[in-house]
This record gives sequence, structure tokens and C-alpha cells, in this order.
Amino acid sequence: MDDSRSDQGRAVLRVGRRPRSFRRGEHLITAGTPSDEVLLLESGLVKVVLPTGGARDPITGLYGAGSLLGEIGVTSGAPRSAHVIALVAGAAWHVAGSRFLALRDDRGVQRLIEETWRERQRNADENLRRQMRSGAARVAMCLLTWAREFGTGTESGLELRGVSQQDVAHAVAMSVKTIEPFLHALREQGLLRTSRLRFVLPSADGLGHFIANADGMN
Repeated sequence: MDDSRSDQGRAVLRVGRRPRSFRRGEHLITAGTPSDEVLLLESGLVKVVLPTGGARDPITGLYGAGSLLGEIGVTSGAPRSAHVIALVAGAAWHVAGSRFLALRDDRGVQRLIEETWRERQRNADENLRRQMRSGAARVAMCLLTWAREFGTGTESGLELRGVSQQDVAHAVAMSVKTIEPFLHALREQGLLRTSRLRFVLPSADGLGHFIANADGMN
């Protein structure tokens, strides 16, 4: 998110406010509650979870610094439709719904909203493409997308922190038990290292090659 006019919109929403910190596991937004504010992330990492009442609630996306969240509910007046849960501690600006509605005609805020909706569509398209692939490819695509967008480059490769195996499983519509053999295969091929809430991709290009040839695996 580096569009200059979108950054102007973020600056408009931040005026006169201080970000509030949040901790890992905190619900920043809870499904079913009134849509009375929007959030602008300053730092940290969050997941958006769609409650279905089933055994596994799907993760529809991850969002990091600069992301705008909750604007659809505020604009429509409908209750929250999803949970927003922190994966990595950070901070966010909380903008009252009435103030957001008053500011949404600002050109910078308009551009930020447009950018946000394009990002959501990209996430939806990516999720759809992923679901059409084999299990191994699905898991690898999820890890590669998240690591490229939210990971940190290190001497060991792209490092993604704060994400659990359960998060990956819920993002690809599988159970943790089901994805374990796929993670094991990636580790065996030197394409992945894991520890608690940490994934390291030694070679993003190598993982991309794996994805291109993975549909022979179930």
C-alpha cells in the first residue's frame, strides 16, 4: 500500500488521534456487534475470520500496517460480519463511524477505500485460485503469498511470524492433521522450516517451482 493519495487519506483519518495498542489474540472486531468505528492499522498483523458455526471458521485474509478495516459495516449500517483477531501485537487508530462517514468524500479517503476494496478482491481471487489446486499446492501457495506480503527478509529466507499451523489450515479449508504431511514434504525438500508461530521460506523461487509442479500430490 504505497499510493500517495491513499497515504493522504490515512493521514486525514489519523488527525487528532493516537493509536491504541493491541496484543496477540485480541479481538479488534467481533462479528455480530454494531459497526460503530473503522480501524486503521499502524503496525502488527491481524486475520479476518468468517464465523460459520462449523468446525473450522475460514480465514479470508491477513492484513498489516496501513490496512483499513470495518468500513463496509460502517458504510452500510449492518452489524459486523466477521472477526478481526490479532496475530502479532501492534497498534491501530480507531475512527468513530460518524467521523468516517463525514470524511469519506475526501479524495484521499476515497482513494484509500478504493484501494482497500481492490485488495479485498485480490484476496478473494487468490483464495478461489488456491481452492482449485491440490492440497500440497494450496498450502504452499498460502505460505508463499503470506510470506511475500507480511514476512521479513532474513539471511535464512523469508520469515513469517505470528501465524500458526491452524491458521494455515483454516485458510486452505483443511484440518491441521490434513496439512501436516504437506508441511512435512516441504520441510523434507528444504523449502520450509517451522517452529512455534514461525515459518521460514529459504527460497521463495524454489517454493514457486514446487507450486507449479505440485498438483500430482493429493
